[in-house]
Amino acid sequence: MKRYELMLAARYLRSRRDERFVSLISWSSGIGVAIGVAALIVVLSVMYGFDVELKNRILGFSSHIDIQGPDDYLQGWQGWLKKVEAVDSVKRAGPYISTPVMAVHGSRATGVMLKGVDVAREQDVAAHMVAGDFSALTRGNPFKVVLGKDLAHKLNVRTGDRVNLVSPAAGVTPSGMAPRMRAFEVAGIFNSGFYEYDIGLVIAPLAAVQRLNRLGDRVTGIEVHLNNRDQARQVARKIAAVLPAGAWIRDWMQQHHSFFRALKMERVVMGVILSLIVLVAVFNMVASLVMVVMERRKEIAILKTIGATHASVMRVFLFMGAILTTCGTLLGATFGLLLAWKLDALLAWIQQVTGITILSGDVYYIDHVPSIIDVSAVVTVVLVSLLMGLGATCYPAWRAANVPPADALRYE
Repeated sequence: MKRYELMLAARYLRSRRDERFVSLISWSSGIGVAIGVAALIVVLSVMYGFDVELKNRILGFSSHIDIQGPDDYLQGWQGWLKKVEAVDSVKRAGPYISTPVMAVHGSRATGVMLKGVDVAREQDVAAHMVAGDFSALTRGNPFKVVLGKDLAHKLNVRTGDRVNLVSPAAGVTPSGMAPRMRAFEVAGIFNSGFYEYDIGLVIAPLAAVQRLNRLGDRVTGIEVHLNNRDQARQVARKIAAVLPAGAWIRDWMQQHHSFFRALKMERVVMGVILSLIVLVAVFNMVASLVMVVMERRKEIAILKTIGATHASVMRVFLFMGAILTTCGTLLGATFGLLLAWKLDALLAWIQQVTGITILSGDVYYIDHVPSIIDVSAVVTVVLVSLLMGLGATCYPAWRAANVPPADALRYE
Protein backbone atom coordinates (compact mmCIF):
# COMPACT_ATOMS: atom_id res chain seq x y z
CA MET A 1 0.00 0.00 0.00
CA LYS A 2 1.28 3.44 -0.93
CA ARG A 3 0.70 6.30 1.42
CA TYR A 4 -0.68 8.65 -1.24
CA GLU A 5 -3.60 6.29 -1.96
CA LEU A 6 -4.95 6.62 1.58
CA MET A 7 -4.26 10.36 1.50
CA LEU A 8 -6.23 10.76 -1.73
CA ALA A 9 -9.11 8.67 -0.36
CA ALA A 10 -9.37 10.92 2.72
CA ARG A 11 -9.09 14.05 0.58
CA TYR A 12 -11.87 12.93 -1.78
CA LEU A 13 -14.16 12.49 1.21
CA ARG A 14 -13.59 16.09 2.30
CA SER A 15 -15.89 18.51 0.57
CA ARG A 16 -14.83 21.49 -1.42
CA ARG A 17 -17.14 24.35 -2.15
CA ASP A 18 -18.25 22.99 -5.52
CA GLU A 19 -18.47 19.36 -4.33
CA ARG A 20 -20.37 19.59 -1.08
CA PHE A 21 -23.42 17.81 -2.45
CA VAL A 22 -21.41 14.73 -3.51
CA SER A 23 -19.56 14.67 -0.20
CA LEU A 24 -22.83 14.98 1.70
CA ILE A 25 -24.26 11.98 -0.15
CA SER A 26 -21.12 9.95 0.61
CA TRP A 27 -21.20 10.65 4.32
CA SER A 28 -24.99 10.18 4.45
CA SER A 29 -24.47 6.63 3.23
CA GLY A 30 -22.05 6.08 6.12
CA ILE A 31 -24.64 7.49 8.53
CA GLY A 32 -27.20 5.12 7.00
CA VAL A 33 -24.89 2.20 7.75
CA ALA A 34 -24.54 3.45 11.34
CA ILE A 35 -28.32 3.68 11.79
CA GLY A 36 -28.81 0.19 10.37
CA VAL A 37 -26.11 -1.35 12.56
CA ALA A 38 -27.44 0.38 15.68
CA ALA A 39 -31.01 -0.73 14.95
CA LEU A 40 -29.89 -4.32 14.37
CA ILE A 41 -27.90 -4.47 17.61
CA VAL A 42 -30.74 -2.98 19.69
CA VAL A 43 -33.44 -5.20 18.20
CA LEU A 44 -31.35 -8.38 18.47
CA SER A 45 -30.46 -7.47 22.07
CA VAL A 46 -34.14 -7.02 22.91
CA MET A 47 -35.08 -10.30 21.24
CA TYR A 48 -32.27 -12.11 23.05
CA GLY A 49 -33.34 -10.44 26.29
CA PHE A 50 -36.89 -11.66 25.82
CA ASP A 51 -35.61 -15.17 25.19
CA VAL A 52 -33.43 -15.22 28.33
CA GLU A 53 -36.01 -13.45 30.50
CA LEU A 54 -38.84 -15.77 29.55
CA LYS A 55 -36.65 -18.82 30.12
CA ASN A 56 -35.66 -17.55 33.56
CA ARG A 57 -39.24 -16.78 34.55
CA ILE A 58 -40.83 -19.90 33.13
CA LEU A 59 -38.15 -22.18 34.55
CA GLY A 60 -37.99 -20.24 37.81
CA PHE A 61 -41.26 -21.90 38.87
CA SER A 62 -41.03 -24.92 36.60
CA SER A 63 -38.76 -27.94 36.62
CA HIS A 64 -36.05 -28.59 34.06
CA ILE A 65 -37.13 -32.23 33.76
CA ASP A 66 -40.55 -33.68 34.59
CA ILE A 67 -40.91 -37.37 35.45
CA GLN A 68 -44.26 -39.15 35.62
CA GLY A 69 -45.37 -42.74 35.80
CA PRO A 70 -47.47 -44.79 33.38
CA ASP A 71 -50.69 -43.94 35.28
CA ASP A 72 -52.26 -40.65 36.35
CA TYR A 73 -50.50 -40.83 39.71
CA LEU A 74 -47.17 -42.28 40.73
CA GLN A 75 -46.94 -44.69 43.64
CA GLY A 76 -43.69 -45.85 45.18
CA TRP A 77 -41.96 -42.69 44.04
CA GLN A 78 -39.36 -42.76 46.83
CA GLY A 79 -37.25 -45.35 45.00
CA TRP A 80 -37.45 -43.35 41.78
CA LEU A 81 -36.41 -40.18 43.64
CA LYS A 82 -33.25 -41.83 45.05
CA LYS A 83 -32.20 -42.98 41.58
CA VAL A 84 -32.81 -39.56 40.08
CA GLU A 85 -30.83 -37.74 42.80
CA ALA A 86 -27.87 -40.04 42.16
CA VAL A 87 -27.59 -38.93 38.50
CA ASP A 88 -24.78 -36.51 37.66
CA SER A 89 -25.70 -32.85 37.02
CA VAL A 90 -28.92 -33.12 39.08
CA LYS A 91 -29.06 -30.21 41.51
CA ARG A 92 -32.18 -31.31 43.36
CA ALA A 93 -35.37 -33.28 42.82
CA GLY A 94 -38.66 -33.57 44.62
CA PRO A 95 -42.19 -34.99 44.34
CA TYR A 96 -45.11 -32.80 43.36
CA ILE A 97 -48.86 -32.93 42.79
CA SER A 98 -50.59 -30.75 40.22
CA THR A 99 -54.37 -30.53 40.08
CA PRO A 100 -56.91 -27.92 38.92
CA VAL A 101 -59.11 -26.41 41.64
CA MET A 102 -61.53 -23.55 42.14
CA ALA A 103 -60.29 -20.82 44.51
CA VAL A 104 -63.13 -19.05 46.35
CA HIS A 105 -62.96 -16.05 48.66
CA GLY A 106 -66.22 -14.36 49.55
CA SER A 107 -68.14 -13.71 46.34
CA ARG A 108 -65.05 -14.06 44.15
CA ALA A 109 -64.02 -17.32 42.51
CA THR A 110 -61.57 -18.35 39.80
CA GLY A 111 -60.00 -21.50 38.43
CA VAL A 112 -56.35 -22.05 39.36
CA MET A 113 -53.73 -24.77 39.38
CA LEU A 114 -52.98 -26.16 42.84
CA LYS A 115 -49.45 -27.48 43.18
CA GLY A 116 -48.36 -29.55 46.15
CA VAL A 117 -44.63 -29.52 46.84
CA ASP A 118 -42.16 -30.75 49.42
CA VAL A 119 -41.51 -27.40 51.08
CA ALA A 120 -38.10 -28.50 52.38
CA ARG A 121 -36.94 -29.24 48.83
CA GLU A 122 -38.49 -26.19 47.18
CA GLN A 123 -36.15 -23.18 46.96
CA ASP A 124 -37.29 -21.02 44.05
CA VAL A 125 -40.59 -19.81 45.52
CA ALA A 126 -39.00 -18.49 48.72
CA ALA A 127 -36.84 -16.09 46.68
CA HIS A 128 -39.93 -14.48 45.10
CA MET A 129 -42.03 -13.85 48.21
CA VAL A 130 -43.35 -10.29 48.57
CA ALA A 131 -45.54 -10.90 51.61
CA GLY A 132 -45.54 -13.56 54.30
CA ASP A 133 -43.02 -16.37 54.65
CA PHE A 134 -42.76 -19.49 52.51
CA SER A 135 -41.33 -21.51 55.41
CA ALA A 136 -44.62 -20.89 57.28
CA LEU A 137 -46.07 -23.76 55.21
CA THR A 138 -44.08 -26.17 57.39
CA ARG A 139 -45.30 -24.79 60.73
CA GLY A 140 -48.53 -25.71 62.48
CA ASN A 141 -51.60 -26.39 60.38
CA PRO A 142 -50.58 -28.01 57.04
CA PHE A 143 -53.55 -26.48 55.21
CA LYS A 144 -51.75 -23.31 54.15
CA VAL A 145 -51.01 -21.88 50.73
CA VAL A 146 -48.97 -19.21 49.00
CA LEU A 147 -50.33 -17.65 45.83
CA GLY A 148 -49.40 -15.12 43.14
CA LYS A 149 -49.81 -11.38 43.61
CA ASP A 150 -52.27 -11.00 40.73
CA LEU A 151 -54.40 -13.86 42.03
CA ALA A 152 -54.35 -12.31 45.52
CA HIS A 153 -55.52 -9.02 44.02
CA LYS A 154 -58.23 -10.76 42.01
CA LEU A 155 -59.57 -12.62 45.05
CA ASN A 156 -58.93 -9.64 47.35
CA VAL A 157 -57.00 -11.67 49.91
CA ARG A 158 -54.04 -10.88 52.15
CA THR A 159 -51.79 -12.96 54.34
CA GLY A 160 -53.79 -14.49 57.15
CA ASP A 161 -57.04 -14.68 55.14
CA ARG A 162 -58.68 -18.01 54.34
CA VAL A 163 -59.37 -19.27 50.83
CA ASN A 164 -61.64 -22.18 50.01
CA LEU A 165 -60.21 -24.60 47.45
CA VAL A 166 -62.73 -26.81 45.65
CA SER A 167 -61.28 -29.92 44.05
CA PRO A 168 -63.08 -31.65 41.15
CA ALA A 169 -62.16 -34.99 42.71
CA ALA A 170 -65.58 -36.17 43.89
CA GLY A 171 -66.22 -37.39 47.39
CA VAL A 172 -69.15 -39.39 48.77
CA THR A 173 -71.57 -37.45 50.96
CA PRO A 174 -75.02 -38.34 52.38
CA SER A 175 -76.56 -36.47 49.46
CA GLY A 176 -74.40 -38.22 46.86
CA MET A 177 -71.20 -37.41 45.01
CA ALA A 178 -69.86 -33.87 45.60
CA PRO A 179 -66.57 -32.04 44.99
CA ARG A 180 -64.15 -31.89 47.88
CA MET A 181 -63.61 -28.50 49.50
CA ARG A 182 -61.19 -27.29 52.15
CA ALA A 183 -60.34 -23.92 53.67
CA PHE A 184 -56.67 -22.96 53.39
CA GLU A 185 -54.92 -20.12 55.18
CA VAL A 186 -52.94 -17.70 52.99
CA ALA A 187 -49.40 -17.86 54.40
CA GLY A 188 -47.75 -15.67 51.77
CA ILE A 189 -47.88 -13.99 48.36
CA PHE A 190 -45.20 -14.35 45.67
CA ASN A 191 -44.30 -12.36 42.59
CA SER A 192 -42.69 -14.54 39.91
CA GLY A 193 -42.74 -11.77 37.30
CA PHE A 194 -44.53 -14.17 34.94
CA TYR A 195 -48.20 -13.34 34.68
CA GLU A 196 -49.40 -16.89 34.02
CA TYR A 197 -47.98 -18.03 37.36
CA ASP A 198 -48.95 -14.92 39.31
CA ILE A 199 -52.61 -15.20 38.26
CA GLY A 200 -53.12 -18.94 38.18
CA LEU A 201 -50.83 -20.79 40.59
CA VAL A 202 -51.42 -21.79 44.22
CA ILE A 203 -48.71 -23.69 46.12
CA ALA A 204 -49.40 -25.81 49.17
CA PRO A 205 -47.58 -28.51 51.17
CA LEU A 206 -47.59 -31.92 49.50
CA ALA A 207 -49.36 -33.64 52.42
CA ALA A 208 -52.22 -31.11 52.39
CA VAL A 209 -52.94 -31.66 48.68
CA GLN A 210 -52.77 -35.43 49.15
CA ARG A 211 -55.34 -35.22 51.94
CA LEU A 212 -57.58 -32.90 49.92
CA ASN A 213 -57.71 -35.34 46.99
CA ARG A 214 -57.49 -38.53 49.09
CA LEU A 215 -54.36 -39.68 47.25
CA GLY A 216 -52.64 -41.40 50.13
CA ASP A 217 -48.91 -41.44 49.36
CA ARG A 218 -49.30 -41.00 45.59
CA VAL A 219 -47.96 -38.01 43.66
CA THR A 220 -48.28 -36.67 40.14
CA GLY A 221 -44.58 -37.01 39.46
CA ILE A 222 -41.06 -35.88 40.26
CA GLU A 223 -39.62 -32.55 39.15
CA VAL A 224 -35.89 -32.27 38.60
CA HIS A 225 -33.70 -29.15 38.68
CA LEU A 226 -30.25 -29.21 37.09
CA ASN A 227 -27.03 -27.30 37.60
CA ASN A 228 -27.10 -26.37 33.91
CA ARG A 229 -30.53 -26.23 32.32
CA ASP A 230 -29.04 -26.37 28.81
CA GLN A 231 -28.00 -29.97 29.50
CA ALA A 232 -31.59 -31.06 30.15
CA ARG A 233 -31.80 -33.32 27.09
CA GLN A 234 -28.60 -35.21 27.91
CA VAL A 235 -29.50 -35.61 31.60
CA ALA A 236 -33.00 -36.80 30.65
CA ARG A 237 -31.43 -39.66 28.70
CA LYS A 238 -29.34 -40.62 31.74
CA ILE A 239 -32.43 -40.59 33.96
CA ALA A 240 -34.36 -42.70 31.48
CA ALA A 241 -31.60 -45.30 31.63
CA VAL A 242 -31.92 -45.78 35.42
CA LEU A 243 -35.74 -45.70 35.73
CA PRO A 244 -38.24 -48.43 34.79
CA ALA A 245 -39.50 -48.65 31.22
CA GLY A 246 -42.88 -47.11 32.13
CA ALA A 247 -41.37 -43.76 33.16
CA TRP A 248 -42.49 -40.76 31.12
CA ILE A 249 -39.70 -38.16 31.03
CA ARG A 250 -39.92 -34.73 29.43
CA ASP A 251 -37.37 -31.92 29.60
CA TRP A 252 -38.21 -28.21 29.40
CA MET A 253 -37.05 -28.04 25.79
CA GLN A 254 -39.79 -30.50 24.84
CA GLN A 255 -42.44 -28.91 27.04
CA HIS A 256 -41.91 -25.40 25.64
CA HIS A 257 -40.45 -26.36 22.25
CA SER A 258 -42.95 -24.50 20.07
CA PHE A 259 -42.83 -21.34 22.18
CA PHE A 260 -39.05 -20.93 22.20
CA ARG A 261 -38.75 -22.03 18.58
CA ALA A 262 -41.18 -19.25 17.64
CA LEU A 263 -39.05 -16.75 19.59
CA LYS A 264 -35.91 -17.91 17.79
CA MET A 265 -37.61 -17.70 14.39
CA GLU A 266 -38.90 -14.22 15.18
CA ARG A 267 -35.40 -13.12 16.12
CA VAL A 268 -33.97 -14.39 12.84
CA VAL A 269 -36.73 -12.78 10.79
CA MET A 270 -36.33 -9.43 12.55
CA GLY A 271 -32.60 -9.56 11.90
CA VAL A 272 -33.11 -10.24 8.21
CA ILE A 273 -35.72 -7.48 7.85
CA LEU A 274 -33.64 -4.84 9.65
CA SER A 275 -30.52 -5.80 7.69
CA LEU A 276 -32.30 -4.25 4.71
CA ILE A 277 -31.57 -0.85 6.30
CA VAL A 278 -27.85 -1.59 6.00
CA LEU A 279 -28.38 -2.89 2.46
CA VAL A 280 -30.13 0.33 1.40
CA ALA A 281 -27.29 2.38 2.90
CA VAL A 282 -24.77 0.25 1.02
CA PHE A 283 -26.54 0.85 -2.30
CA ASN A 284 -26.54 4.55 -1.47
CA MET A 285 -22.79 4.26 -0.93
CA VAL A 286 -22.39 2.68 -4.37
CA ALA A 287 -24.28 5.56 -5.98
CA SER A 288 -22.29 8.20 -4.10
CA LEU A 289 -18.93 6.63 -4.99
CA VAL A 290 -19.94 6.41 -8.65
CA MET A 291 -20.74 10.12 -8.50
CA VAL A 292 -17.31 10.75 -6.95
CA VAL A 293 -15.72 8.80 -9.82
CA MET A 294 -17.58 10.92 -12.36
CA GLU A 295 -16.49 14.12 -10.60
CA ARG A 296 -12.86 12.98 -10.40
CA ARG A 297 -12.43 11.69 -13.94
CA LYS A 298 -9.88 14.39 -14.78
CA GLU A 299 -7.84 13.76 -11.63
CA ILE A 300 -7.97 9.99 -12.19
CA ALA A 301 -6.74 10.50 -15.74
CA ILE A 302 -3.85 12.69 -14.54
CA LEU A 303 -2.89 10.04 -11.94
CA LYS A 304 -2.82 7.33 -14.59
CA THR A 305 -0.85 9.60 -16.94
CA ILE A 306 1.92 10.15 -14.39
CA GLY A 307 2.19 6.42 -13.71
CA ALA A 308 -0.58 5.27 -11.33
CA THR A 309 -1.60 1.70 -12.06
CA HIS A 310 -5.11 0.27 -12.30
CA ALA A 311 -4.64 -1.40 -8.93
CA SER A 312 -3.48 1.86 -7.36
CA VAL A 313 -6.56 3.75 -8.57
CA MET A 314 -8.81 0.94 -7.37
CA ARG A 315 -7.23 1.06 -3.94
CA VAL A 316 -7.97 4.78 -3.64
CA PHE A 317 -11.70 4.18 -4.00
CA LEU A 318 -11.59 0.97 -2.01
CA PHE A 319 -10.08 3.01 0.83
CA MET A 320 -12.92 5.52 0.47
CA GLY A 321 -15.52 2.77 0.83
CA ALA A 322 -13.56 1.22 3.70
CA ILE A 323 -13.41 4.55 5.55
CA LEU A 324 -17.15 5.16 5.13
CA THR A 325 -18.09 1.60 6.04
CA THR A 326 -15.74 1.38 9.03
CA CYS A 327 -16.74 4.77 10.46
CA GLY A 328 -20.44 4.02 9.98
CA THR A 329 -20.19 0.51 11.43
CA LEU A 330 -18.14 1.54 14.48
CA LEU A 331 -20.35 4.54 15.15
CA GLY A 332 -23.50 2.44 14.82
CA ALA A 333 -22.08 -0.37 16.97
CA THR A 334 -21.07 2.07 19.71
CA PHE A 335 -24.42 3.83 19.74
CA GLY A 336 -26.33 0.53 19.50
CA LEU A 337 -24.41 -1.00 22.42
CA LEU A 338 -24.97 2.06 24.61
CA LEU A 339 -28.68 2.13 23.76
CA ALA A 340 -29.09 -1.62 24.30
CA TRP A 341 -27.25 -1.34 27.64
CA LYS A 342 -29.55 1.37 29.00
CA LEU A 343 -32.72 0.57 27.03
CA ASP A 344 -34.69 -0.83 29.96
CA ALA A 345 -33.95 2.20 32.16
CA LEU A 346 -34.67 4.60 29.29
CA LEU A 347 -38.05 3.03 28.52
CA ALA A 348 -38.92 2.94 32.22
CA TRP A 349 -38.19 6.69 32.41
CA ILE A 350 -40.31 7.36 29.30
CA GLN A 351 -43.11 5.27 30.76
CA GLN A 352 -42.93 7.18 34.04
CA VAL A 353 -42.92 10.60 32.35
CA THR A 354 -45.64 9.92 29.77
CA GLY A 355 -47.75 7.50 31.81
CA ILE A 356 -47.98 5.17 28.81
CA THR A 357 -47.68 1.44 29.53
CA ILE A 358 -45.30 0.06 26.91
CA LEU A 359 -45.74 -3.60 27.87
CA SER A 360 -48.68 -5.01 29.79
CA GLY A 361 -47.84 -8.09 31.83
CA ASP A 362 -51.16 -9.82 31.18
CA VAL A 363 -50.62 -9.60 27.42
CA TYR A 364 -46.88 -10.02 26.90
CA TYR A 365 -46.06 -12.26 29.90
CA ILE A 366 -43.53 -9.72 31.24
CA ASP A 367 -44.04 -6.06 32.12
CA HIS A 368 -40.78 -4.48 30.87
CA VAL A 369 -38.50 -4.56 27.83
CA PRO A 370 -35.45 -6.71 28.63
CA SER A 371 -32.26 -5.98 26.71
CA ILE A 372 -29.29 -8.33 26.97
CA ILE A 373 -26.31 -7.83 24.66
CA ASP A 374 -25.47 -10.98 22.73
CA VAL A 375 -21.75 -10.74 21.90
CA SER A 376 -21.96 -13.23 19.04
CA ALA A 377 -24.83 -11.29 17.43
CA VAL A 378 -22.93 -7.99 17.73
CA VAL A 379 -19.81 -9.49 16.16
CA THR A 380 -21.89 -10.98 13.35
CA VAL A 381 -23.63 -7.66 12.63
CA VAL A 382 -20.32 -5.76 12.56
CA LEU A 383 -18.61 -8.29 10.28
CA VAL A 384 -21.55 -8.53 7.87
CA SER A 385 -21.80 -4.74 7.69
CA LEU A 386 -18.09 -4.41 6.92
CA LEU A 387 -18.21 -7.14 4.27
CA MET A 388 -21.29 -5.65 2.61
CA GLY A 389 -19.72 -2.18 2.54
CA LEU A 390 -16.40 -3.37 1.16
CA GLY A 391 -18.14 -5.55 -1.39
CA ALA A 392 -20.25 -2.64 -2.59
CA THR A 393 -17.11 -0.55 -3.13
CA CYS A 394 -15.68 -2.93 -5.71
CA TYR A 395 -17.81 -1.70 -8.63
CA PRO A 396 -17.05 2.05 -8.22
CA ALA A 397 -13.34 1.22 -7.74
CA TRP A 398 -13.34 -0.94 -10.89
CA ARG A 399 -15.07 1.82 -12.84
CA ALA A 400 -12.53 4.39 -11.63
CA ALA A 401 -9.63 2.16 -12.63
CA ASN A 402 -11.05 1.85 -16.16
CA VAL A 403 -11.35 5.58 -16.84
CA PRO A 404 -9.46 6.15 -20.15
CA PRO A 405 -6.97 9.01 -19.63
CA ALA A 406 -7.12 10.18 -23.23
CA ASP A 407 -10.90 10.57 -23.25
CA ALA A 408 -10.95 12.29 -19.87
CA LEU A 409 -8.26 14.84 -20.88
CA ARG A 410 -9.24 15.33 -24.51
CA TYR A 411 -11.06 18.60 -23.97
CA GLU A 412 -9.02 19.90 -21.05
